[in-house]
Amino acid sequence: MWYLPEWRGNLLSPGCTPARALTEYSQLFGSVEGNTTFYALPDRMRLQGWLDQASEHFRFCFKVPRDISHAADPLEAWNGKPGALFRGFLDQILAYAPHKLGVVLLQLPATFSAERMSALFACLDQLVMLKGVVWALECRHLSFFDKSLNEQQLLRGLADRGVDRVMFDSRGLFHDDSATEEILDARRKKPRMPVHAVATGNNPVVRFIGHSQYEPNRLFLQQWHKRIVQWQSEGKTPWVFWHTAGNRDVGKFYRWTMANIWNQTITLPGEVGGGVTPDLWG
Repeated sequence: MWYLPEWRGNLLSPGCTPARALTEYSQLFGSVEGNTTFYALPDRMRLQGWLDQASEHFRFCFKVPRDISHAADPLEAWNGKPGALFRGFLDQILAYAPHKLGVVLLQLPATFSAERMSALFACLDQLVMLKGVVWALECRHLSFFDKSLNEQQLLRGLADRGVDRVMFDSRGLFHDDSATEEILDARRKKPRMPVHAVATGNNPVVRFIGHSQYEPNRLFLQQWHKRIVQWQSEGKTPWVFWHTAGNRDVGKFYRWTMANIWNQTITLPGEVGGGVTPDLWG
């Protein structure tokens, strides 16, 4: 989630170890996508270690385990053992460091269509009963992006429940014709959904994976810059996560984005003269 060996010397200090990576990462960024919990939950000691290592301003945006999100009946899974375990996990955070819990991400499988809208809302009705937790939903079936009845029903249902929408923008990736294994692998794994930048709550989530050459991302990022500024003017708190295929060069992409879209020159901590960088949305 917060360490790759290739990040040493740019995003992280040259001698950074996996054990120290979170401390350094949390001094540079304000949040992280917690993909680990999609596959397995950490034990209490490991979770507490993460919370202790992260800086005070840092927020963890953990994913709902796939045992729930990808279950045949997510509501049944939520009310069963998988849900009990995940609620226990969230309870630990809320009891120990509630200010370090960001948006919790529910990522539906690509097979989950709008035909199951009622089942989706029944599950969300249970999730939002958990106090102290902000939720965001990522849909990966085209039926939720029809700009017609299905999408209108989804947006109303999310807004009524105070659930935010995750917008996954992979336009840069799918405009990339590079034949590298990293690009090809990312194109196989990442969704290619229409980008509808509509906030249904106060914490819209943007996941962006870009073109490997950076410059072809300019138009897409300019569009996001405009929308993010708008959301902020409305009192919303956008959560934005930058990615590249493989993420090995994400530090360079971050610096390029800040210089060319946000007009901020930064020096990454792992570079000579590195230190505290500007806030992403400052």
